[in-house]
Amino acid sequence: MAYEHVLFEQRGRVGIVTLNRPERLNAWSDGMMNDMRAAVEHCNADPSIGAIVFTGAGRAYCAGADISGFKRAVDARVSGESAARGSATLGDDNWIAFVRRMPKPLIAAINGPAVGVGITHILPFDIRIASENARIGMFFIRMGLVPELASSYYLAQLVGTGRALEWCLTGRMISAEEACSTGLISEVVPAEKLLDRALELGEQLAAQPAPAVRLIRQLFNQNATDMDFRAVMAREGEALAEAMATPEHREAVNAFLEKRAPDFAPR
Repeated sequence: MAYEHVLFEQRGRVGIVTLNRPERLNAWSDGMMNDMRAAVEHCNADPSIGAIVFTGAGRAYCAGADISGFKRAVDARVSGESAARGSATLGDDNWIAFVRRMPKPLIAAINGPAVGVGITHILPFDIRIASENARIGMFFIRMGLVPELASSYYLAQLVGTGRALEWCLTGRMISAEEACSTGLISEVVPAEKLLDRALELGEQLAAQPAPAVRLIRQLFNQNATDMDFRAVMAREGEALAEAMATPEHREAVNAFLEKRAPDFAPR
């Protein structure tokens, strides 16, 4: 499929979405977000794709929002007009809600600087890895703004409230190594090996039983901050019952007893 602001290709069972405005360091725009959503929907509708990798073209992953859009919004407010906000943060099906309801796992391969919305939009992804060239910046404070896309929730969950506040209040640039040491990303790899490693992870996830992948992701989305352990266990019980009724579970049991590798390929 062809898009205006992203590139898409499939390798094996992995769909690759590449942010593709390298002349603007892949600065985010509504058009790019719309293309990202369309590509993710395409991957989730295609049974031959089991996981999705995001990366960036050129030397950056995403340098944040396109400042020209900010300028138009500022001018509109000064003149008394209502300023439209990006669709990513509005409505019941904003980017976070959209990502959370998509059943297939998402992997971010951060190839270079990821700033502002360039990092916040991948916080709800399942796995984040980075090249040695990656740099991460919660730059909202530099623009007189605040974090959005639920990043005040996700960032605190990933790295702790104290560190998240320090990053957001100072607006300093974070190295890939520091991001890895805090748990924001899971590993740092040489730049030339980043996509290969992301594809390896994607194939690993795509080979897992799809119903269990969906249910595990759903449980973590629902239970991560629920202090009611009874409610948490009730959801787990419901998910476990659903998983035990799947052909994939039956295949896993039979494969174990027959001393062979299970085949979870979509049927």
